[in-house]
Amino acid sequence: MVPNLSVLILTVLCMMVMPTKAALEVIGSGFGRSGTDTMRVALNALGYKTYHMKEILENGLTAHVETWHELLKNGCDDEAALKALYEDLGYTAAVDFPTSACWEALMRAYPMAKIVHTQRKSGEDWYASASDSILSLMQKFPFNIFKRIDPFSYTLYKDV
Repeated sequence: MVPNLSVLILTVLCMMVMPTKAALEVIGSGFGRSGTDTMRVALNALGYKTYHMKEILENGLTAHVETWHELLKNGCDDEAALKALYEDLGYTAAVDFPTSACWEALMRAYPMAKIVHTQRKSGEDWYASASDSILSLMQKFPFNIFKRIDPFSYTLYKDV
């Protein structure tokens, strides 16, 4: 059966004018050091373009750092800014911190997305792993992970 030529032409024209911004299809709610990099690799192998802390650090996304700082300071309540972090560069999945700090807001912004939660076997296991990696970077990083995990830690780490 030969498809209707006008339908085929219309389909091609629609594809040409469709917005190039992608929507998130997968949102990770687990903090760093809970298998997020393995999840990133798996999602990329499945064809997703995955946003991870590595994207910020390895690709010099300095504007993202400022946006994240403002979002985290204000409870992730700026949906337009939050969506722009992913859509402007075509990300279709997002895992790791700082995404995980805003997973609930992202769930509302992308109601069709799947939420995937990763975690360590125990808090002690997570802390041991994090102490050897991400927590050792706290003095150098532009925002503090502890502010999202424990709001009371702000008084302890306010200068970090």
